[in-house]
Amino acid sequence: MTVNDQQALSPREAAYIAHNCYFTLKDWMTGAAVAGVETRANVRQMVLGSGNGAQQRAGGANTSLKPTDLGGARLDRVFEGSTAGLRTGFGYVLRFNRGGARHVIVATRGTRAEHSKADIYTDAHGSLTGFGSYGLVHTGFKNTFDSIRGGLASDDTRIMDADVVHCVGHSLGGAVATLVASHFSERGKAVKLYTFGCPRVGAFGAQRAMEQSLGKLNVYRVSHDLDPVTMVGPFPFGHLNPNPDDANNMMLTSPTDRLLSVANHDMNEYVLRVSRDRMSWDGVRALGAAVDHDNAVMARWLLRSSDNPGWLTRQAARGLSYLMKAISGLLSAAGLVGVVSLTAVDLFVAMLTSNLCKMAELDADLREAMRQAAGWAGIVLKSAAQITAQVVRAILDAMLRVLKPIAIQALYLAGTTGTALPLIIDGATSLAGSVI
Repeated sequence: MTVNDQQALSPREAAYIAHNCYFTLKDWMTGAAVAGVETRANVRQMVLGSGNGAQQRAGGANTSLKPTDLGGARLDRVFEGSTAGLRTGFGYVLRFNRGGARHVIVATRGTRAEHSKADIYTDAHGSLTGFGSYGLVHTGFKNTFDSIRGGLASDDTRIMDADVVHCVGHSLGGAVATLVASHFSERGKAVKLYTFGCPRVGAFGAQRAMEQSLGKLNVYRVSHDLDPVTMVGPFPFGHLNPNPDDANNMMLTSPTDRLLSVANHDMNEYVLRVSRDRMSWDGVRALGAAVDHDNAVMARWLLRSSDNPGWLTRQAARGLSYLMKAISGLLSAAGLVGVVSLTAVDLFVAMLTSNLCKMAELDADLREAMRQAAGWAGIVLKSAAQITAQVVRAILDAMLRVLKPIAIQALYLAGTTGTALPLIIDGATSLAGSVI
C-alpha cells in the first residue's frame, strides 16, 4: 500500500459511490428515470440505508455504503446539474471522519437521455474552452461543471474545511469529477480523484497540468481495455495517468472480448471487478497485469468490428501491429511524447497534426502497410507514393465510422438496461483539420 492509498477510499467504496450517485436522478431507483431530482430521503436510503428494493431495476448491484466503513457517513446535500439545458439531480456531498481526519466526498453521475437524444451529442465536435490556469478542456464537460457549481457552493465551507476531498464519478461523471477535483486542488485542498470508464477531458497539455496539481498518485483511474467511451476523445485530448507504467492507470481486461459490448462500459461491471470485500488498490493494480497495452490491440478489435476482413485477411495481426508500432516510432522520433498511450485513431490524428504524412520518405514496409490500410478504407492506390494527408485522413474517417456507432450503440443499449449514458467526445478529423 502506498502512502497515498492510506487516506484513500477503498476500491469498493469508490465503485459503490460511482454507481449509487445515479440515484440522484429522479426515479432512477424505479428503473424508469425521468428528468428531475430525487428526494434527499430516497437518495440517503440508496446511499447509506438498506439499498434494497430498487437495485434490480436500477442497475443490478446493491451499492449502499451501509456494510462498508462509510456506513456512518452523513449525506449533506443532493445537488443539481445541467446537460443539454435540462437540470436534473447530478450528485451528492457526503462527509465522514477517518483516522482523525475530516473527509468530504463529492460524487457526480453520468448523463442520461430520457428527455432528448441531444445529451449524447452535446458538443459533438470536441470544442475547447479555458479552465482556469490549467488550459483548454472539453466545452461540454466544462459547461456541466459550471452547472453544478451553484449547488456545491452551499457546501463550500464544509468542503474547504475538510482535510481530504474525494471526487468520484463514472463516465461523464468521471469527467466532471476531474474538473471538480482540479478546481479544489487549485484552491489549495488535498484532493483524491477516482474515475471509472472516464473519457478524456483536457487537451494540449491541460490534462498534464491537472495531473501535476492533483499529484499522479492521487488520481485513481480505472478502465476496461475495450471500453469504447474511453477511446473516442482523439489526440490532443488526453487522459490523466495515461501511460501503461503509471501506477494508478488501472486498466483491466474487459468483461467481454468484443469491442461492441455495452458491458465494457457498464458501471456494474466495474463494481463486480473491484468491490470484493477488503480488496486493496494494490489488488486492483495486480488485475491490470493481464492487459496488453500495445496500441495495435485496440486497432485490431476496431477493424475486426467493421465486418470487413479484407485488410486483416491480407495483412493479419502482424502487419497491423507493425503499422501501429512504426507510426508510433515515427511520431516519437519527431518529438511527440506519450505515443505509447495513444490508440490507433490517435496515431492517425497525430500524423495529421504533425504534418508527418510524406509516406514516400518512409521505409518500404511501412509504405506498403499504409497502402493496405488505404485499401481497407476503400481507397485504391496504384503505388505507395500516392499516400498523402488526404489519404491518411480518409483512413482515419474509416476508423471513426467503425468506432463511433459502437460507442453510440453502447449508449442506447445502456439506456434500455438502466445503466447511465455518458457524454461522447467526437470530431477527431475536424479537430485535426483545425490545427494542420
